Amino acid sequence: MKRLILFAAAAAQLTAPAALADPGQGKHHGSGPPGLSDKPYGMPPGQAKKMWRQGERLPRAYYVETRYVIVQPQRYRLAPPPPGYRWVLIEGDAYLVRRDNGLVAEVIANVIANLIR
Repeated sequence: MKRLILFAAAAAQLTAPAALADPGQGKHHGSGPPGLSDKPYGMPPGQAKKMWRQGERLPRAYYVETRYVIVQPQRYRLAPPPPGYRWVLIEGDAYLVRRDNGLVAEVIANVIANLIR
């Protein structure tokens, strides 16, 4: 009887590591949820390249944070913004937005690519 109990305990220890192995769910190898690990910046599918249109509002971070603000619009061949507006650069697209609420007044797609031409 002792041998049977020892055998069962040894068998349980040998099979336990197999239960902890990667279940192999598709091609997901990242640290986040499936579908997000291979996307830029960990954004959900469909949001990785969002382009806003005239009349829509940008999220506040884009028109408030200085890393998106275009300080010298002439470098991108853009007209100076009118009072109360600013140019912001998001993923290569330039948006003329109101400073107070992020309302998009104008969109220039692929502004960086247009500089090369």
